[in-house]
Amino acid sequence: MNNGNFTRRGFLSSVAAAGGTALLTRPARAILDHSASANVETPAPAIEDKIKWKAQPFPMQDVRLLPGMWTEVMELNRSWLYSLPNERLAHNFRVTAGLPSDAAPLGGWEAPDCELRGHYVGHYLSSCALMHASTGDTVIRDKANALVVMLAQCQQKNGYLGAYPETFYDRLRNGQRVWAPFYTYHKILAGHLDMYQLCGNKQALDTATNMADWAIAWTKPLDEEHWQKILLVEQGGMMESAFNLYGITGETKYRDLGYRFEHKKFFDPLAAGEDKLGGNHANTNIPKVIGAVRGYELTGDERYNQISHTFWNEVVEHHSYCTGGTSNGEFWHEPDAIASQLGGAAEECCCSYNMMKLSRHLFGQEPDAKIMDYYERMLFNVRLGTQDRNGMLMYYVPLAPGLYKTFGTPFDAFWCCTGTGSEEYSKLTDSIYFHDEDSLYVNLFIASRLDWKERGIQLIQKTAFPLEEKTTLTIQGAPKRKTALKVRVPYWATQGVTVKINGQRQQVSATPSSYLVLDQNWANGDTIEVDLPMSLHISPAPDNKQVQAALYGPIVLAARLGIDGLSTSMIYGDSGPDGREFRMPMPEVATSGTWLERAEATREYPLIFHAKGEGIVHTLVPLYQIMDERYSVYLKNTASA
Repeated sequence: MNNGNFTRRGFLSSVAAAGGTALLTRPARAILDHSASANVETPAPAIEDKIKWKAQPFPMQDVRLLPGMWTEVMELNRSWLYSLPNERLAHNFRVTAGLPSDAAPLGGWEAPDCELRGHYVGHYLSSCALMHASTGDTVIRDKANALVVMLAQCQQKNGYLGAYPETFYDRLRNGQRVWAPFYTYHKILAGHLDMYQLCGNKQALDTATNMADWAIAWTKPLDEEHWQKILLVEQGGMMESAFNLYGITGETKYRDLGYRFEHKKFFDPLAAGEDKLGGNHANTNIPKVIGAVRGYELTGDERYNQISHTFWNEVVEHHSYCTGGTSNGEFWHEPDAIASQLGGAAEECCCSYNMMKLSRHLFGQEPDAKIMDYYERMLFNVRLGTQDRNGMLMYYVPLAPGLYKTFGTPFDAFWCCTGTGSEEYSKLTDSIYFHDEDSLYVNLFIASRLDWKERGIQLIQKTAFPLEEKTTLTIQGAPKRKTALKVRVPYWATQGVTVKINGQRQQVSATPSSYLVLDQNWANGDTIEVDLPMSLHISPAPDNKQVQAALYGPIVLAARLGIDGLSTSMIYGDSGPDGREFRMPMPEVATSGTWLERAEATREYPLIFHAKGEGIVHTLVPLYQIMDERYSVYLKNTASA
C-alpha cells in the first residue's frame, strides 16, 4: 500500500512465514452442478448508464467451463474458499465490535496486529459471489450469506464496519502513519455489493449503503486541500464502489461520493494526455482509473473517458513487460524501462487483475480485438501460473534471472494478491463471450458452454488451447434470429487462420488483431472449426534490444535454470523471493532473429523449446508451467544489435 513512499512489504516488519501446504478439500456436495436451481436474476439498476456498452457480457450463470486446465484451477480455488471457516474470517470484526469470539485468528495480513486486517474478508465475499455465479454452487453462496449475517452483527449504529477501530481514520485525518484504512474499507464494501448483485442478498446491500453513508459523513467536514492530502494514502476502489452504489440505488449522494474520491494529483496529468506514471505506486492508482471509467459510464463525464483511455494506452504501450504485467517493486518507472526493471518484485499480481478489469470496461464500450489480445496475454502469462498445485497464490511474478515463484500458505498469507487471485479464479467465465444486438463475440479460446437464452442458442466451445492450435464451436439450437459469429483473430496469428463450417473450408479474410465475422443462418448441429497456427516470435526490451523474451503465440516462454539452493521454506511463506543472496547472470544466446526452435514434446511439457546456436542449449517452457525451480523470462542475445 502506498502511504508516502513505501511498499506493502516494507510497511510490515515481517510477514509470517510457514512451510509447505496440504491438499485442501471441500464438502463433496459442492461438486454437484447446482446451475439448474441456483440462478439469481441480476437486480435491475435504479438508473441506466449514460454510456452503454456496445458489446455486453453474458450473465455469468449463462457460461460454464468445460473440463480442462481452467476448470482445474477454478476447482483448486473453490476448495480453498471452502477451507476458510466463517468464524475465523469474522473474528477481528467481532473483536472490534466488542462481541465475543473464541475462533482462532487468521495470520498474515489478517492477523489481529496487522492494520490491513479485514481486507481479505471483503475479497472472500466477492470470490464466493463470483464462484456462485460461475458454477451455480449454492453451498458456497450460503456460506457467504451466513458471513454477511455475521458481519452485519458487527456493524456500528453509525454505519461503520471494520476489523479495526475507527481511530485508524483519526490517524489518517491527522496525517499520522496508518496502513490504508479506506483501502480495506473498499474491499469490505465491494464484497457486500457483489453479494447483492450476484447472489441477490438484500442484507448485503443494506450493509453497503450504511457503510457508504458513514464514509460520506466522515469526509464531509474536510476541506478540499486537506482531503486531497488524505487521498495520497491508498484508498483502493472507493471511487468505483461509490459510483456502483449510485447506479444500484439512484441516490445522488453516492455519485457525489464517487466524485469526492477523485485524486486530482494523479488524474490531472492523465486528463491532459501526459505520461507521469513514473514514481507512482502502481496498484494504488489502477483502481482509481477503474473508478473513472465507471464514473464515465454512469455520468457521461468526458474527462473520465480521457483519463481512462490515456492511462490504458500508457500502461500497455510503455509500462508493460512481455507478459502484459506491470510494476517493479510495486512502482512504475520511466516509460519503456523494461531491461532495467527486471526485479524480484516485478509484476504485482493485483496490477494484472485490475488492468484486466479496466480492459473489460474499455472493450465493452468500444469492442476492439487489441484489448482482448492484451487481456489474453495477461490471462495466460500472469494469471495462469500464479496458483500452485494446492490453490495457493502469488504476490509478485519475479523477472530477475535465476529467481523463482513464491506462494502463500493457507492461513498465514492473505496478501492483497491473495484476495484478487481468489476473485480471478472465481470469475474465469466472465469474458469468454460478449454480444451485441446482431453478433456473438468469441473472445477467448477456453473450453466452455454458452446458453444465450434470449436468442435461443447454445454454443459449445471445445479446445485444449494453447496445447492445441484450434478451437471447435458447435451450435446447439437454431437462433431465433440471424446472428453473426465474431471470432477473435489474435495479434499473434500471422500464419493465417483457417475456418471450416461443417467440414467445408471457407474463404475468409483474417487480419491479425481483428474479429473474423461469420454471418449466416445457423442451424442446430452446425460446427465451426477454427485453426489458429501459432509461431515463435521475439519481444525485445525497448530500452535494450539485446534483452529479449520469446513467445509461442500468446504464451511467454521461460528458460529453466535448475533448483540449486531452493527449499520449501523459500518457496512458501514470503510474498516474494529474496534475490540478494543469489545472483545469476542473464542466460545468453547468440543467434540473429528467432533464436529458439520447437523440441520434442514430453508428457510434462507438451510445449518445449531449445535455444539455437553455439554455447549452452537453454530449454524453454511456458512461464505458466514453471514451478519450484529457477527461471528467466528474458535472455540476452549477444548477436543482436
